[in-house]
Amino acid sequence: MIGLNSYKSALEIRDFAKQNNLRKTKADIRGSVKIAVIDDEKFVALNNLKSHGYDVAELPDISRIQEISEYDIILCDLMGVGKNFDANAGGGSIIREIKKNYPTKFVIAYTGARANSSEAILAKESCDGFLKKDADMSEWTDTLDQCVEHLLDPYLMWRDARQQLLEIETDIREVVRLENAYVKAVLSRDKSFSELRSRVRRADLSGNAKAIIQSLVASTIYGFIFG
Repeated sequence: MIGLNSYKSALEIRDFAKQNNLRKTKADIRGSVKIAVIDDEKFVALNNLKSHGYDVAELPDISRIQEISEYDIILCDLMGVGKNFDANAGGGSIIREIKKNYPTKFVIAYTGARANSSEAILAKESCDGFLKKDADMSEWTDTLDQCVEHLLDPYLMWRDARQQLLEIETDIREVVRLENAYVKAVLSRDKSFSELRSRVRRADLSGNAKAIIQSLVASTIYGFIFG
């Protein structure tokens, strides 16, 4: 039997991002993460965000949740979108489905309507951040930079995934095995996460637990993190 001290802990990669981002410029870091904007109207801040170095694409609405699979951050308007999910809930219905299917993606809700509207209240239950549509550019860049820095930190990303696994009552022994496989992949710069994927296939995990791990390792950010 393998002893517990032979397992890799996430603490071993706590300083990984700091050490590996020292030579990268702010523009490099911002441009490494793909951002989608879901809005049926022209996104006013689009050109400004691109000028700041962000990789942003516009989507007027989506008909399938898989359409945002390639993006790591999603900015979602609350009004005029979501017709294919729940028109009454607007963008809140999209946000809810994104977090259900891709729990490790960052979703920022924004609106020009009241922050206490029914759509906003629903969105706040699932989103990772909330902004007014006319927020200052500094608010947009501060919020996005926080998301980008988090996404480019494999320690923080695992910590989020681990918490989600524990919240759905995944066997703690299996969580330890998954953490071991994840950390080994990071340390060896295996962006395919082959051992972790193999562990998921062999383990007795719920569908929700598998979705959490699949969402974690499917991110495009690891190509940038590992070089």
